[in-house]
Amino acid sequence: MSSGSASTSVLTLTPTGRLARAERQRLAAEATARGERAWRTPEVLGVGAWLNTLRADALVSGAVDGVIVGDDAARELWREAIDTEVFVGEPRVVELAQRAWRTIHEHRLDAPERWPDVLLSEDSRAFRRWAARFRSACRERGVIDEWTFAAGLPDRIRERTLPLPEAIRRVGFELEPVPLVRALFDALAEAGVRIEDAAPESTPSASPDLRVFADDDGELRAAAAWARARLTERPDARIGIVVPDLAGRLGRIERIFAEVFDPPGFALDDRGDPAWHVSMGPALAEWPLVADALLMLGLGPNRIDQPQAGRLLRCPWLAEHDREHRARSGAEARLMRWAPYALTVPELVFELKNAGATQLARTLEQWRSMTLKHRDAAWPSTWTERFQTELSALGFGHGRALNSREFQVLRRWHELLESFAALDGTVAGPLPRARALARLAERARDVTFREADPGSAVEILGVQEALGARFDAAWLTTLDRDTWPAAARRDPLIPGPVQQRVPTSTADGCRARALAELAGLKRIAPELRGSFARGDDEIPRRCSPLLGIETRDLDEAVEAAPPAAADSGAIALEAVDEDRNAPVLDRDDVRGGTAVLRDQSACPFRAFAVHRLGAVELSAPRPGLDARLRGTLLHRALETFWRRLPDRAALVALDAAERATRIEEAAATALEGVLERHRLTLSRAGRELEQRCTERLLARWLDLERARGPFEVRALEQTIAMRFGPLTLSGTIDRVDATPAGPVLIDYKTGARGRNAWRPAARIDDPQLPAYALSLDDPPAALAFARLRPDDLGFDGLAREDTGIEGVPMLERTGGAWKGIDDFDALLADWTAALNALAWDFAEGKAAVDPREPRVCGHCHLHALCRIHERDRLAMTGAETAGGAEGRE
Repeated sequence: MSSGSASTSVLTLTPTGRLARAERQRLAAEATARGERAWRTPEVLGVGAWLNTLRADALVSGAVDGVIVGDDAARELWREAIDTEVFVGEPRVVELAQRAWRTIHEHRLDAPERWPDVLLSEDSRAFRRWAARFRSACRERGVIDEWTFAAGLPDRIRERTLPLPEAIRRVGFELEPVPLVRALFDALAEAGVRIEDAAPESTPSASPDLRVFADDDGELRAAAAWARARLTERPDARIGIVVPDLAGRLGRIERIFAEVFDPPGFALDDRGDPAWHVSMGPALAEWPLVADALLMLGLGPNRIDQPQAGRLLRCPWLAEHDREHRARSGAEARLMRWAPYALTVPELVFELKNAGATQLARTLEQWRSMTLKHRDAAWPSTWTERFQTELSALGFGHGRALNSREFQVLRRWHELLESFAALDGTVAGPLPRARALARLAERARDVTFREADPGSAVEILGVQEALGARFDAAWLTTLDRDTWPAAARRDPLIPGPVQQRVPTSTADGCRARALAELAGLKRIAPELRGSFARGDDEIPRRCSPLLGIETRDLDEAVEAAPPAAADSGAIALEAVDEDRNAPVLDRDDVRGGTAVLRDQSACPFRAFAVHRLGAVELSAPRPGLDARLRGTLLHRALETFWRRLPDRAALVALDAAERATRIEEAAATALEGVLERHRLTLSRAGRELEQRCTERLLARWLDLERARGPFEVRALEQTIAMRFGPLTLSGTIDRVDATPAGPVLIDYKTGARGRNAWRPAARIDDPQLPAYALSLDDPPAALAFARLRPDDLGFDGLAREDTGIEGVPMLERTGGAWKGIDDFDALLADWTAALNALAWDFAEGKAAVDPREPRVCGHCHLHALCRIHERDRLAMTGAETAGGAEGRE
């Protein structure tokens, strides 16, 4: 039965939709208690839903000329009116204008054209112009915005041009209605509609039992613990928690209540409907399903960035996710490890096929072909159809089964798409894809969503939702003087004298409203608790004087919040025999080269995890060249340059022009090789910048090479086989120079490395060059890092004899950490012993630790089993003094 039916119809009105649902449930419970098995469903509506019903009745009856449009469609007209000017200040001026327009009509303020010029500020004068353009646009398009229609409803009701009920029963109106709603009730009474107010269900209770807490989280945790305790005592109780600033604390509220109500599992996946429910939800765009849908609609058919690709591959809503999720995860790991920040769609498809995610690869190819056709501008209804088609092509919504909450989110997303399609009548013309998607995303951010309450025993509400509700017990939070009363807020687009009748625009109005709200909140439950948080010690909060409570002793009565998991019992732990050694390696060839020895030295568990279990540490790619690719670029550039020159004499013989040409060619060849596989790694400008930077660095480096003594480049990128202990390893020497003193091993480094990393010990920081030196047929005369950092160019190494390289002194002339080490042959022998020991430890699954050289493991974030850092901590505090072989686990 609609509100338009006549005769014996009775319409029950509530101020909010939540109260309307509660009243319907109450009436149904009463009918059931009377023993009725069937009854006529009473019509119970919130004020907002009732206005929508009147709007529909007006359209059906022809009471208005034109189409009545809602806020979404009107926003386009406001945007059109405002975009003709530049507004300095508030970036969301369209939203501000709509809010001011609503305020004018809800509070029946003077229309903008009637505002005296003397009262106008620059902002209000601009709004008056926008309002005139808005009304003109509405007339041109034959539409009426919902607030203009609502303002004319009292006259239409008096004229009975709309079907009216016989009586209206008002429930839960604790506050005086806004002037527009009050005018509607007056018009209904004049039209002969009987207005009845439901008697309150309970009498006002005494002032709430007030408590004070140190901080906001402690206050919420105490309220959650109290609610849980009440439910334990009385499982059928209905409990309310009122949070005035609910919208700003949603995340913390949900986390704290989940933690208190389910301590062992609050950080785990969704475990079903909780015992508590929050009346307000986040923006629709923040729900994972909608966020993923918007992300996929924003993907380009030619370029996909790695963060976008990662979310696409992890998305559980895509078809065949359950079957392919391992393959998709493998593809994502490979992309993060080897691919640049930006990918083409064919590159992504190639990786998916290689990983075995063939279903997603096929859908991406189909999606790309379809999206390439959707490049022209179109009307919102056409874009809605296109968006739905593109999501269907990706298999969106056909992945894992949706739970109840996700199904409601999906339904709300479809409703948003339908409302977007209805914008054809108000937009100025066809929209480009980017603008259409931006408008859709804007609406998803402006709409809040919360799944329907499944009947939770504990309800967490804001003040407006709580007024008129009834609970067995309730807790009112944030009862401080900063919140009650709230500070006055004036609309910046409406002149001050004009908005004097808006309660929230004046201090007296805010105080009167706060008193009325507190009076209504005192009636929501017979058992009432209240609280506020002291907050910052420098500016502590005080109790609101509107409560009428003696607060002299409250400053010293700060309560401690209950522990986070107060009721969680002890969990029986499984006893596991400690086994510090890994299984013995069953082969001698290990991939990874000298990185095996380096990782074994730094962290034995890391060596086991990476080189035996195949674990990979992934890091998020960044735009441009990362450190790995930039190092590869410089390696290749130097290799290309020296393949065309035999020695230092040839370098010195080059004139400036020839040298610059060779440097440019080497840099360009290296850059082309690095970018060959992934063309979107750098933009054209980025490529030119990297070319110039590489050329500049090479020129500076070659100046250092010219200053060396005589040398001949004997080998570049030389592959070498190594044998340490039971392990056979392979490596690549960047460069070997022949000098009068003997061969010199050179390793290019773009990171921070020096010769101290070779100091002989049980744990050598960087065993790469020592391992190469021990594996050459001819013992080297020197080992050197070539530091290729713009802020730190130079050689750093050790020499048996003088090689004429600055930064590579003879061993006996080296001080610092090398003091006392002056025999090069003995150094080689120490390296041999240390590397052999590391190789045996790796093969036998042992840990190598010398407690005389304590060092915190730098890789323990990978695991929870490595004991090196604990042993080092004991050694550093002097708790363990044993040395040598006794210190090895």
